[in-house]
Amino acid sequence: MELVERGEFLDLLQTHFNNVSTGEGHCIFVAGEAGIGKTALIKAFCKQQAGHCTIYRGACDALFTPRPLAALYDVLWQVNKERWPVSPTQEDRTTLFINFLQELSIKKEQLLIVFEDIHWADEGTLDFIKFFARRISQLPCLFILTYRDDEIHIKHSLRNVLGQIPPDSFTKMLVRPLSKAIVSRMAIEKGYSGEDVYSISGGNPFYVNEILASYSPGVPDNIKDSILSVYERQDEGTKHAWQLCSVVPEGLEIERFVKIKSTWNKAMDHCFAMNVIIIHNDKVVFKHELYRRTIEESLSPFKRIELNKMLLELFVESFEEKGEIERIVHYAKNANEKKVVVKYAPIAATKAAKAGAHVEASKLFLTAIEYTDEIDKDQLIVFYEGYAYECYLTSQVVEAIIYQGKALEIWQAKNDMEQVGNSMRFLSRLWWFNGNRDNAEKYGNQAIEILQLQPTSKAKAMAFSNMSQLKMFSEETTECIEWGNMAIKMAREIMDDDILCHALGNVGTAQWRVHPAKETGKKLLLESLDIALKNSFHDHAARAYTSIIYNSVEFKEYDLAKKFLSEGLKYCEDMDLESSNEYNLTLKARMLLETGDWDEATAIVKKLLAKPGQSAIVRIGALVTLATIQIRKGEPSALSHLEEAKNLALLTKEHQRIIPVMIAILEYEWLTTNKIIDDEELKIALDLVQKINNIFLNSKFVFWLYKARKHKIVLMELEEPYKLLKTGKAAMAAKLWERTGCLYDQAFTLTEGNEEDKRIALPIFQQLGADAISEKIKMQMRAEGIKKIPRGIRESTKTNPAQLTNREIDILKLLQKAEKNKKIAETLFISPKTVDNHISSILFKLDVNSRAKAVTEALLLGILK
Repeated sequence: MELVERGEFLDLLQTHFNNVSTGEGHCIFVAGEAGIGKTALIKAFCKQQAGHCTIYRGACDALFTPRPLAALYDVLWQVNKERWPVSPTQEDRTTLFINFLQELSIKKEQLLIVFEDIHWADEGTLDFIKFFARRISQLPCLFILTYRDDEIHIKHSLRNVLGQIPPDSFTKMLVRPLSKAIVSRMAIEKGYSGEDVYSISGGNPFYVNEILASYSPGVPDNIKDSILSVYERQDEGTKHAWQLCSVVPEGLEIERFVKIKSTWNKAMDHCFAMNVIIIHNDKVVFKHELYRRTIEESLSPFKRIELNKMLLELFVESFEEKGEIERIVHYAKNANEKKVVVKYAPIAATKAAKAGAHVEASKLFLTAIEYTDEIDKDQLIVFYEGYAYECYLTSQVVEAIIYQGKALEIWQAKNDMEQVGNSMRFLSRLWWFNGNRDNAEKYGNQAIEILQLQPTSKAKAMAFSNMSQLKMFSEETTECIEWGNMAIKMAREIMDDDILCHALGNVGTAQWRVHPAKETGKKLLLESLDIALKNSFHDHAARAYTSIIYNSVEFKEYDLAKKFLSEGLKYCEDMDLESSNEYNLTLKARMLLETGDWDEATAIVKKLLAKPGQSAIVRIGALVTLATIQIRKGEPSALSHLEEAKNLALLTKEHQRIIPVMIAILEYEWLTTNKIIDDEELKIALDLVQKINNIFLNSKFVFWLYKARKHKIVLMELEEPYKLLKTGKAAMAAKLWERTGCLYDQAFTLTEGNEEDKRIALPIFQQLGADAISEKIKMQMRAEGIKKIPRGIRESTKTNPAQLTNREIDILKLLQKAEKNKKIAETLFISPKTVDNHISSILFKLDVNSRAKAVTEALLLGILK
């Protein structure tokens, strides 16, 4: 088909390719529905560049379980066929990516790399895309990736990839349908009604092409009928060839294809002559995917089973030799070969889990379950537990509880007490993650009761460590350390790094929170992380990262929190540990709330809350952060979020869940004068504050309880700013908050001071967007008879294009001189932390990601001269 109405796209591709010649690479994501002409467009562009650069092309396949790193390996073999490992582990994968980058970096010519159909990509390929896109600027390379935008649903992994690549490193290009005018012209030339062709095709070039093709019987009711009408006219040999190729979504390699071609050479030659079946990237495939799907869907169930069974029998040994286990599972599943599925699905699941593809692992374990005979309890229990664990890692907690419960029933029927105890221990963990403290404690205690009198074993040690973990969450430090040390002792006896890593994490987390043992706790927690990373204990590593991040945020050690957030989020994302990743994101949002970046915090928690079936633990943290920001901004939905958070938090019975919710509600009560917390709920909070020695949350709770209710509580120890505030030293307390970077706390503390302190507080509230709080404070100031109250955002702020404050403009002028934070702080008489906060605000308002780009953008907007 003639490439029409694609000139602007070719020009855009050419422009970006010309820019690559300067040495800075770029990514282009080409999106559009199936048949819209993405492949034709890329093929035409590659043809234009032939002889001017080196071109590599790869593609992803529509398998049940995507072929690992499919598109990358297509390219790797073109670059250097002998160098690369056939089936890399998760650890090898990173090395593979780095080696590939190095291989390309030594090439002198410009590079054009194409990945097609990345909507079918496995997690490994998506990881590579992120890795390569973040480093594309180091190479003279144009990286083109195509995908079907109508197949990228809201939870599709590709959406996360697009959201995590630096915006200036890629361009998105949406390929549009052909216009009605051009379709009409093409139809009239073939003797058809342009109106009919356009109404049927919607301007999709593939549909238009197939309708107007010479072998089409006219204008059919729909494209499927058109394809099937062609199919039905063929002889039986040709039909059989189409049928066989239709059940091979990824295409069949030429060397494998020759094993089956000899029986119908003539028919296959006819298919090639018609150009319906072609050879692409050394594979025999349909020219168009829609042809393949249409033919496959037309097959009877018995025919589909027959063809898949034939392919399975022919190539199972070959697939196994080359480690293509997922292809065995695909054909076995479609052939209804239950025993083969049951044999290979768990192998593929284990392989996927080791590579960090835990979502795929969970799907494969579920497949194994579906194909296993219900009476085969020994087999089922292995699959139930494998599926439950992978569901736990990937934020499918309810499913994990259901299937671990099924496993427990079988162990109980077998009267295998060690496994019963171990199963109960894991159920304890799952119920905790689901926000149900009662069930978590019930199963945790039952596991201890069953295993306590048993000899030392992995299950017993893990049950003790689980109890340590529960005590750590409820901040019962002494009990946490006691249970944890018993687990550590057993772990060392049986030389089990898995248990040792888990228990060290619990004890280290608890000790970090106790001032005299803080450094010891840090050391133990970092040791736990080191063991986990060395042994590829994915879950334990994620837990260690989470504990380090949580404690760092709690102690206002934000630089440390940022460091481990960066590492931890990347690790959890790479390893497909969705549960831990989402919980860490709530901690990031909390840190952003405390340090004044409310827009980013809001974006994070809204995304987490939009996920169906989100775990209670993640939901509580996200709701508190969102509601707190909404309270301060005066948004009406805050109360409904607070009510939900309160109900969920009370079920956990944990101080670290309940008290933050109560603090947020008390702030709401102070602002609105509406009483939300009832007496019973308040008693629960008061009992926790008296029982748990958490200086940070308790000090804040006591402060807001007095502000909202005039209810005084005396604590043995207060956090330093609250201690100063209690003695009337508001300005000194505010300075402490300023040093830590907590702008809102700084401002609110100033409102407890004198008239001048209150005036200083108002611009900070306005900078943050805390309009409701600002108005409340102004009302109080007026009631106190204070004059000359600041009105709001200065006119100079409103009139400049990015609404920068005068202070931000002052800092921009110093950035223009390439001054460092320390020098800026000295020049403007503010702290380096405050400078850092202002710079973050500048970057956000100007929508850039570096100081240099901020200065450039400000010059373009006329803010700087």
